[in-house]
Amino acid sequence: MSFTAFLMALFLSVGIMAISIWFIRHQLKLNRRREDSLLAGENRFIEERQKRIDSVRVLLKVAGTDEINWIEASIRIKNLLDQLSENLSEHEDISAFYIVTEKTLHIPTHEQWKDLPKEAKVKFSKEMDAYEKEHAEHLARAKVALMAYSF
Repeated sequence: MSFTAFLMALFLSVGIMAISIWFIRHQLKLNRRREDSLLAGENRFIEERQKRIDSVRVLLKVAGTDEINWIEASIRIKNLLDQLSENLSEHEDISAFYIVTEKTLHIPTHEQWKDLPKEAKVKFSKEMDAYEKEHAEHLARAKVALMAYSF
């Protein structure tokens, strides 16, 4: 083998090694970015989950008071539990939030409530009061049970 062929083979080998090193470093950087992105996503998920849990606890503290009635609290708590992927509808005590929410699904909310005639608002208000009285004890137990529930 001539010296020129040897040098060409040597330069070709060095070039291949340089390209390989560059490619490996590039892949390592991409892996690091992916890991950082996954970790940030997991942290964001944990933070959002904790915010929902905190919201449930705040709602539980004020549920059934002048600040928020049992109907509204039940609807909000049930929706937050759904967002947390916690199905407690079969739980003996906590199921009260699900029962009350289901019974009031037909009642308009927000803008629809504002557009209702006074007679309809009175009718629905009486219906909601009846549900609150009917389930008052169960809702109180649900409040205590959910406060003690470990998410």
